[in-house]
Amino acid sequence: MKLSGFFLALGLCVTAAKAQADCDAAAGQKLFESKCTACHSLAEHKVGPRLQDVYGRQVGTAQGFGYTPTLEQAGFAWNAEKLDAFLSGPMNFLPGTAMAFGGLRKQDDRQKIICFLEQQQRSKT
Repeated sequence: MKLSGFFLALGLCVTAAKAQADCDAAAGQKLFESKCTACHSLAEHKVGPRLQDVYGRQVGTAQGFGYTPTLEQAGFAWNAEKLDAFLSGPMNFLPGTAMAFGGLRKQDDRQKIICFLEQQQRSKT
């Protein structure tokens, strides 16, 4: 059991590293616009919180947005690994989230969106 956890963690690290290596922010922006903007924008809260600085931000802390207790108490910051897991199935990754989205099945799509979001964080600083 412990060994399988190790391999899962290793796989997630490889996934995160691959996301960095194969980063395609332009494709990520297109996917973001088609998959995410019904509920999110970069600058303003909508149904979901603004995502301009989501990469690296502590979960449940975007000023002025009302989060569920699950997100307020999550206790981690968004990074490539956590975003990948969340985007693959928000309700599976954080049961109790209000994000009514089934998830993105294609790992490549998730990586591109994560790349785009990370670049938005970098452009802000």
